Amino acid sequence: MRAGTSVTAKRENPKDHVKSKAKGAARGSRQELAAGNAQNAVRDAGPNETPDGEGRQGTEGSYFLTFKLDLVKSEMISRANASYRSAVGLDVRSLRVLRVICDTEGITATALSEQTLIEKTLLSKLIADLIERKLVRRSIHPDDARQFQLSPTAAGKRLRVTADEHGQSLETEMLSMLSAQERGELNRIVDKLVEAFRRTGAE
Repeated sequence: MRAGTSVTAKRENPKDHVKSKAKGAARGSRQELAAGNAQNAVRDAGPNETPDGEGRQGTEGSYFLTFKLDLVKSEMISRANASYRSAVGLDVRSLRVLRVICDTEGITATALSEQTLIEKTLLSKLIADLIERKLVRRSIHPDDARQFQLSPTAAGKRLRVTADEHGQSLETEMLSMLSAQERGELNRIVDKLVEAFRRTGAE
C-alpha cells in the first residue's frame, strides 16, 4: 500500500444480507416446484403419451390407437365434406341423416338420433335443412300424435343414390394406399368394433 493512501472498508448492512438470503430461498423453491411438476407430468403420462396429453412417437413409431383413429377420421371427414359438398351439396353428417331416413322410412327423431349418434339439437337443424331442400318430409306419427315421422322424398332418394355412388369412388381414392384385400380386412375389423361397442352401449 502506498503512503498517503487509505482504504475505507464497505460495511455490509445486515438487512441486505437477510433480503439476499430470502430471495435465494424463494428462487430455489420455485425451481424445485417447477422440477417437481415436470416430473409429475412425465410420471402421469402413458408410455406413448407426452405430458400434455398428445400421442408421441415411440421407439417403433407407435401411437395410441385412439390417437391414430382420430387422426384418420378427421382427415377423411375433412376431405369427404369438401368432395360431397361439391358433388351433391351436402356434407357427411347431413348425408348420414338422409341415408338413415331412406333406409328406415317413418323413423322418429328420437330413433334417428340414436342411429346417427347426433345430438338432438343439432339433428333438428339438419332435419329442418333437409326438409327445406325438399329431400325429406315430416308427418304426424299415426300411432302417437306427439311424434313426427320422417320419410325421404323422391328427390331425396335420388340424391342418396348419387351420393352413395360418389362415396364409393371417394372412399377407394382416399384408401388407395391399401390393396383391395387390405380394405376388405379393414372394413371387417371396424365392423366388428362397431358391433361390439353398440352391443356394450345397449347393455
